[in-house]
Amino acid sequence: MQVINWNESNLDFLSSQTGISIGSFDGLHKGHRVLLNSLVQHCKKNNLKSGVVTFYRPLPSIKHSSDYAGDISTLKQRLELFENVGIDFVILVDFDNDFAQLKGIEFLSLLVKKYNMCFLAEGVDFRCGYKGATDSTAIQFWAKQNKIDCIFVDPVYYNDERISSSYIRQMIQKGFFSTVCELLERPFELDLETIKQSGNTQVLPPDGKYSVKDEKNELQRIKIQNGMLTDFPSVKKVVFLNFFLGANLFG
Repeated sequence: MQVINWNESNLDFLSSQTGISIGSFDGLHKGHRVLLNSLVQHCKKNNLKSGVVTFYRPLPSIKHSSDYAGDISTLKQRLELFENVGIDFVILVDFDNDFAQLKGIEFLSLLVKKYNMCFLAEGVDFRCGYKGATDSTAIQFWAKQNKIDCIFVDPVYYNDERISSSYIRQMIQKGFFSTVCELLERPFELDLETIKQSGNTQVLPPDGKYSVKDEKNELQRIKIQNGMLTDFPSVKKVVFLNFFLGANLFG
């Protein structure tokens, strides 16, 4: 899988057409997987390269920083998950002021010009451009005018609850790991290697002591106190088991 920055030019894409999906994709939950599987399948059927446009940090961490609980997955984890789904390339965007000022149609037109996009896959409520002004109706009108194929995928539900990254963050904060595992289709994982290098940006479960497994599937113990990860083991990552040892177990 090829990873490039939005500001880079890449001549390789000029020789092949692409299908693209845009979003933060934090966690890469069931709903994301339905969307990206549709993208990958369409691209394989039509001999296109499948690509994702995403951000170094999920957009809620920038737009709602004052009450943002943390990321479900680090950038490193997201890239690994994209590759596992079968994505061919990822375009990383630094959501700075210049990018935020782009109008939706201008942004989509740049995807056509820079990356030969001829197919777009998104969720039904997708919006883009300055202040999210460009919705699915406007996108479909633009796509028809520019001969761009597009699909809009319906939401995925869990027990009548629409699956979203924000809902999964709430489940992590409550320590509901079985639910999180079902929604992500994998256990919740902390990227300790990234945390040690850059500080913690991931959402954490309630204060307490937890039994976790490392990358070698060996049992470890971590502690979260005052909303901070403390005394964690010297391993690259830990996966949360489906039970919570409880708060107030410090000593």
